[in-house]
Amino acid sequence: MKLVPAGEFSFEQLVDAYNQTRVDYVVPMPMNVARLQEYSRVYDVDLSRSVVVMNGDVMLGLGMLGVRNGRTWITRLGVLPNGRRQGVGQAIMEELLGQSAGLHAQTIWLEVIKGNTPAHKLFCKNGFRETRELIIARRAPNLKAELPDDLRVKSVTPLDHEDALMLLSHRRERPNWLNEMESFHHVKNLSALVVELLDGGRGWVTYHAGLLQLTRVCVEVTVGDPAEVTAAILHVLHQRHKRQDTITENLLDDETWEGFKTAGYFEAFRRIEMNRPAPRN
Repeated sequence: MKLVPAGEFSFEQLVDAYNQTRVDYVVPMPMNVARLQEYSRVYDVDLSRSVVVMNGDVMLGLGMLGVRNGRTWITRLGVLPNGRRQGVGQAIMEELLGQSAGLHAQTIWLEVIKGNTPAHKLFCKNGFRETRELIIARRAPNLKAELPDDLRVKSVTPLDHEDALMLLSHRRERPNWLNEMESFHHVKNLSALVVELLDGGRGWVTYHAGLLQLTRVCVEVTVGDPAEVTAAILHVLHQRHKRQDTITENLLDDETWEGFKTAGYFEAFRRIEMNRPAPRN
């Protein structure tokens, strides 16, 4: 086996290899060139420190490394069918851990889909420990839902991209890598709504509105019952965007999630967030 920096390959080659690693994956996650380019930009993936495992001219596996101040993030790790049970996954892990050590990172993060036992075992073997479960949720378009009378809306204030970033910077819970401020600073055209209810409940939602889909939905309740106010805020959002499918990633399983479910969201799958201190050179 030979380890080659991922930056030496085209995005087309990386996408082709990545999609082959997911042909029998627990959750199908196909990629295309545009999506991988955006993924690398938004999540600070350093392809020069990411790795592809080769056997001659044949790709056996790959893994990518996100790099931010004082920490790294292992992502898109996969082994092609012709490279399995040959130690390829372990070789990728050792290389990415070594890259993290060379960067003097203090902590390394990753997520694994719940139910992906081989990957979970590999990460545990390399010193990673679970921190929390995260929910990937979806909502179909054109759902009909009515708010209870006691959750009627008093006011809705739309905000632009810069104001959305300001709201996100004041979240109480620690965000996951995908939802950190560094990620949102790379996203264009965020929107936000600040919602106040007649009973005094208050909160906000930030989101990205595409032509067919809403993404990056984040809700924060500042006053009132978290589940009820979240449901009301999302009701307002989807009254304005009735025809769009919606996906939001890495929610916590808490009272806010109860509000998402009331608003018509369902759990697609879960990720297990894990971390470990970076090894020292």
